[in-house]
Amino acid sequence: MKENRIVLTPMQGKPLPVYIETIGLNPNQEKIVRPNGYPHFHWLQTINGKGRFSINNQSYILHQHSGMLIRPNISHSYQSVSGKWETAYVTFNGKIIGDMLAHAGIKLDAFYQWESESPLTNDIITFINQTEKTTDVFGLQASTYMYHFLLTLNNYARSQKPIASEHLEKIHALIQWMHGNISNPNVGLNDFAAYLHLSPRNLNNLFRETFSMSPYAYFIDLRLRTAKQLLVESKNQTIKAVAKHVGFRSPSHFVATFRKHVGMPPEQFRKLH
Repeated sequence: MKENRIVLTPMQGKPLPVYIETIGLNPNQEKIVRPNGYPHFHWLQTINGKGRFSINNQSYILHQHSGMLIRPNISHSYQSVSGKWETAYVTFNGKIIGDMLAHAGIKLDAFYQWESESPLTNDIITFINQTEKTTDVFGLQASTYMYHFLLTLNNYARSQKPIASEHLEKIHALIQWMHGNISNPNVGLNDFAAYLHLSPRNLNNLFRETFSMSPYAYFIDLRLRTAKQLLVESKNQTIKAVAKHVGFRSPSHFVATFRKHVGMPPEQFRKLH
């Protein structure tokens, strides 16, 4: 049986501009009710199973590859809706956190979702494992990790509006299907609608209510986010190979689309990162 692994970060001396208070894994998340909120910023994500997170009179279903980021002292509660619910969490604060979050455009009291291959999936677990092998858990390493985590959240995750749980199930299934068909250049709106047995119009409305964009625009965004990851992590892949992997018919079309949405060609993006 897995143990609840918690790392406490005692404040010794003057706190760093960004610091972690606690970070840990909970293999069997219990029900939590906090009428007065928590005194620090709080991130909670699902590792396995799923749970319901309630805040501001709204409820969110936290599947795998999703999480919540909330401000200090905001009333909230969460509990499992699937039997065993495994979670990871980090609480943090610091003098520059507010400015940093605002500058990066990171939304608070918000639900986030990302793709399975995103660094966010295992990033927090990797850091917790590293803390068990170092003596600098509470110093610059933890501060640097928190800064890195927030930038990764901003780059790889997308915040969503609250939606009914049955709609979330449909969208989650379609996003997984999109990921599995990302290399197919022939996929379009009619295929998305057929997969969920919805009309293209109803699917468009559902996506616009959730993401403020059409399902096809989301699919293009998914392709470009995947391309960014490949450009950075697979240095030996050519631009042509990356374009083919994410479903573009030609490298020139990929380069033009990437430049339009990212503001620079893929080769320059690779060099900068």
